Amino acid sequence: MATNEELTLSQVVDAVPEDVFYAFATAQGWRDWLCDSARFEARAGGSYQLAWANGWYATGTVHKLVKPEKVIFTWFGKDDPGPTEVTVKLKSKGKGTQVELRHSGFGQGEDWEKCLEDTRKGWQEGMENLESIFSTGKDLRIVRRPMLGISSNIFNEEVADELGVPVTKGVRIDQPLEGMGAKRAGLQSDDVIVEMCGQAIEGGADFITALQGKQAGDVIPIAFYRGPEKISVDMELSSRPIEEFPLDPVAMAKRIRDIDAEIIQELSELLEGVSETEVEYISSPEAWSVKETLAHLITSEQFYQSNIVELICDAQRDFTSGYDNVRAQLKAVLKVTPTVPELIDRLKACKEETATLLELAEELKARKGVLWGFYFEVQTFPGFHERAHMEQMKASIEAARKG
Repeated sequence: MATNEELTLSQVVDAVPEDVFYAFATAQGWRDWLCDSARFEARAGGSYQLAWANGWYATGTVHKLVKPEKVIFTWFGKDDPGPTEVTVKLKSKGKGTQVELRHSGFGQGEDWEKCLEDTRKGWQEGMENLESIFSTGKDLRIVRRPMLGISSNIFNEEVADELGVPVTKGVRIDQPLEGMGAKRAGLQSDDVIVEMCGQAIEGGADFITALQGKQAGDVIPIAFYRGPEKISVDMELSSRPIEEFPLDPVAMAKRIRDIDAEIIQELSELLEGVSETEVEYISSPEAWSVKETLAHLITSEQFYQSNIVELICDAQRDFTSGYDNVRAQLKAVLKVTPTVPELIDRLKACKEETATLLELAEELKARKGVLWGFYFEVQTFPGFHERAHMEQMKASIEAARKG
């Protein structure tokens, strides 16, 4: 049994202390390697909260910050018997940093024994990931996470009514990805996932909880609505395909430009000779016209640009999956950019702005994990987002021609 024991962990990180310090002194830094949501007041006497998608959290008070050498704070995790204290020290070691983490103040008894072991496991996994994001950039939480193989789309009461689905909470599939578990299990576009592994799925964050402890290759039960019919199937979880890409802003910008050039060319060819009636056709209240879809691609680029600025400022928003498409914003884009040629030119310019902003993001050069996370988010499947919408455009044009 623990008797006022403490944990001591040490890890060499491939970055100088000035660059590692942010991982322990900013909300974004904590999210990058340890938790899913964070608030952190970087001052003596400031408070902080770290939270995980599975419902666990830790909170406390910052006692001391000495940049780039030391951070000391109290720690009180969900269901812990009492508060403890964490001291993090950073020291130069060769071209890297020796990170020493001491977690002290554990008491006696069975509750403290469990707390000590759970805490040890959490810090060990976290420190391993800290080393990874600074050496290779890879977030091990993502690399090791099994995958369904879907992209999602808006789901609300209006969409549920349009699709004839008798629920208003769930995850609506935009496209199942070729060669992955969902596609092989027979899931289709507009299916609405409502259960997985016996747990209710009301939004994307619920996937994380449902897949806790699962690995690629595991077979899990999944339930979804296809219109009014509820269907249950077994689905094999897929491994996560991760493209190797350069962890340098300039090289990454070049890679993105190459992909974007292909997209613009394909869009231009798709929309050549299409009439004004066809590009403004809306098949249903929740569907987008071709023009609105182009406007959506433009606002997506604006979102990516905001994301880069947040990363530069160590202020990335939590849970960006809550971001939704607002039709008023699409209409505003069309008010200023009313024709297809203008929309394509604006999309091309926006994509160039995104690449240029990334290229100029000097602050991110030492943040391999941040660059890896950004590229993974927007280019896991290069061009997939745009090409999925191109398929929607084709369907809309064909429907318009059929009258």
